[in-house]
Amino acid sequence: MTPRRSLPLLLAGAALAPGPAQAWLWRRGLPDPADAATTLEAVERAVTRLIPVPEITPRELVPRLAEMILFDVREAEEFALSRLPGARRLPPDMPAAAFRAAHGAEVAGARVVFYCAVGWRSGRMLERVQATIASAGPAALYNLRGGLFRWRAEGLPLEGAAEVHHYDAAWGQLLRRTLGR
Repeated sequence: MTPRRSLPLLLAGAALAPGPAQAWLWRRGLPDPADAATTLEAVERAVTRLIPVPEITPRELVPRLAEMILFDVREAEEFALSRLPGARRLPPDMPAAAFRAAHGAEVAGARVVFYCAVGWRSGRMLERVQATIASAGPAALYNLRGGLFRWRAEGLPLEGAAEVHHYDAAWGQLLRRTLGR
């Protein structure tokens, strides 16, 4: 809990904080997707640095899709537009215990991939559930490096629409730059 004497400093800091597109950057250490200099590669490097979990690239995943359980860690609206073939949606804020209760038996002995738009939400989910499901004995757990933005940039097939949901305006700018639009 924040001591009362720090509150004015926090409020002053909030007033000086960048706009909404940069606010998450300020809190989490990711590059600003609205900045024209930010690339998907820079976001991928930041996610890897900030969330050190096992990763798999889209090209590594393609030949192994049939042997993987895929969990899409995005909002319902994003999932409704497009997703990896056969993926199941998980709410990004799902607690580890709820994941274990719902999917613990299913992941026993399985190779599991979590993904989202760029790897942040799915990496956080993997980080959260790793210890909780270790006793279930998954064969392997991965975060999809670069998420659906990387998947789409590499021209790989999606279920649903051929487009990826941009998440918000700032991430939409990064997606357009990544796809050369």
